[in-house]
Amino acid sequence: MKLRSIHHTASKAAPAAAVFALSLGLQYNAVAQTVPSMTIKIYNNSPNYNIYPVLTTGTSGSSLWLQAFFKVPKAQMANKPYPKLQNFRIYINPTGNGIPPNGSVIISLPLLTQLVPNNQLDPKKSGQFIDWWGGGRVDLFNAPAANHQPPAALTALYTKRPSQTKVTPITTTVVPTCPACQPLTIFKDTGGVFKNNEPDQLTEYTLGAINQKKDPVELNTNNVDFDVSYVDTAYLPAAMAPFNAQLSPLAQVGYVGTPQPIDTFIAALNKFVASDSPYVGWPQFIDNQKNKILKIPSVLHVFAGDPDMTAKPWPPIDALSKNWKACLPTSVTTTICKDIRTVRQMFADNYKNYRAIYPQKCDTSKSPVELTEDLMISHVYGFAPFGENCADAKVNLLENTPGYAADDSKMFHQVKAVFDELQYLNTGAFDPYVVLIHGQNYVNAPNVYAYSVDDAVGNLQADGTGFIIAVGGTKGLPNPNPAAPPVNVNFGFAKTDKVRFVKYGICTATPNTPVNPDFPSFGLSVLAKNLSQCPITLIDNKNALYIFKLKSGPPYPLSPKKFSPTTHAPIDCSGNAAGTPGAKLCAGIYAYSELPVGKGPDTSYVITPAPEQPPPATALGN
Repeated sequence: MKLRSIHHTASKAAPAAAVFALSLGLQYNAVAQTVPSMTIKIYNNSPNYNIYPVLTTGTSGSSLWLQAFFKVPKAQMANKPYPKLQNFRIYINPTGNGIPPNGSVIISLPLLTQLVPNNQLDPKKSGQFIDWWGGGRVDLFNAPAANHQPPAALTALYTKRPSQTKVTPITTTVVPTCPACQPLTIFKDTGGVFKNNEPDQLTEYTLGAINQKKDPVELNTNNVDFDVSYVDTAYLPAAMAPFNAQLSPLAQVGYVGTPQPIDTFIAALNKFVASDSPYVGWPQFIDNQKNKILKIPSVLHVFAGDPDMTAKPWPPIDALSKNWKACLPTSVTTTICKDIRTVRQMFADNYKNYRAIYPQKCDTSKSPVELTEDLMISHVYGFAPFGENCADAKVNLLENTPGYAADDSKMFHQVKAVFDELQYLNTGAFDPYVVLIHGQNYVNAPNVYAYSVDDAVGNLQADGTGFIIAVGGTKGLPNPNPAAPPVNVNFGFAKTDKVRFVKYGICTATPNTPVNPDFPSFGLSVLAKNLSQCPITLIDNKNALYIFKLKSGPPYPLSPKKFSPTTHAPIDCSGNAAGTPGAKLCAGIYAYSELPVGKGPDTSYVITPAPEQPPPATALGN
């Protein structure tokens, strides 16, 4: 999962899990602070299946989340990286009925768990702490409820996985809790996350967000980021939403993923690989118990190669490769072939740059990879730059490819838009897997990632104190509707202003969320049909109240991107009494939209003036 930096305002911390103290003499400053905790709720809405969730933390060379918690100054971050080189894992009800039909569990997940005594702590060593928040995954397994036992694959992972060992945290630390669950055991795994051939569906999360403008970096404990990922594989349906008990029902963000019944989802996968399907022969997976499972790999994953898929031939994949290679001659002038060549050229230029930078920035004990057409296809479908044998993942980003940077004629975003158009061909001529996930004749799940840079509403970042996963239906979701693309509300604000906004509120008459001076904005994800009932309120440091509503959802006027009668038209100022500061300020608020690059939604903005700033002359009728 991508690292998400903060863009929402800071709010009060989630409920405290415990007070955590370190007193380590010269090595650390004494620290005594509350460890925040977030809530994960998982609902099984299926009448026929038990659900078995497994939560696994991510890995990285350092943890910004721990550095933020321990208030490590930026000058010391290299010496106190708090690396997390092993995965840590908890199984939720891994035996018996797991989460049974119509059942649910509630997990309290602290920011960190300490594994070694204070006198043994070393911020350069891995395995000192578990960072539960800074990127993780919840894998969802299922089994027929009538069996009253988990799938064999899960049992093998829980009891026999050789790289997985139990760990015992120190007694004074905080640990994940699940009151209605089987006792939680924490495992350390040196073997990485589960392979794609396990019968599970991947969901991903990041809890909290990092404000890197601060020194030390600052953690916002009221922000969540998550997605249901079908980038690599499709196995089960799931929907995810923020857990945010403070918000009114009108302001609750909708879901990403799909809440459709498990049997409906399975039927769509079966239809895709059926004998009368145009995609018959698409590869599936062989699990570690040597069973063929109905888990469909994406084109990205197929071309990347995997020893655990069903044996070739794979006629639909062979056809994609054949059609690709037939498009390479410039004499072929069909639209799809021109587009393939356009995208391929950017990757060819990226490979050229990879070779150029390799001696200075990559592992010279190895040679750079040789470019074959199959490797080219793999990188294009994954929309991934060439960086094999290079330690820094950002060493050769696509958007930095010479000739494709924003100030050059061949724009990266233009090529990305062409790539999106190829992916969304409803014929499946370029990517049948996207047809499986987004197509109305199959899974029909628009709010998920179907490929690595899919700009549908698949990932959601929002204010929250946790997240919810609902499998097989909408029960448990605070809003049973799909998430709307957010409207970005930006305040007129400067830290030096004598009069400035200090709090805002969404769908409330009383502003209740502090404005973060570093990020004076928030994402408004209220459903369009509810916006006219949802007051946005602001209060300044002189206690003046400002109110406005949006008359409708986006798109808003595309031009001009400044105040005008047209861009002000979506704003409802009727909540302010005439002559009040709120009425004067609201007269200068405006909204506009920008067209998407590729297949994403419009990007929409609402701009407010600063308090006591004179509104535009046209707003005053002058």
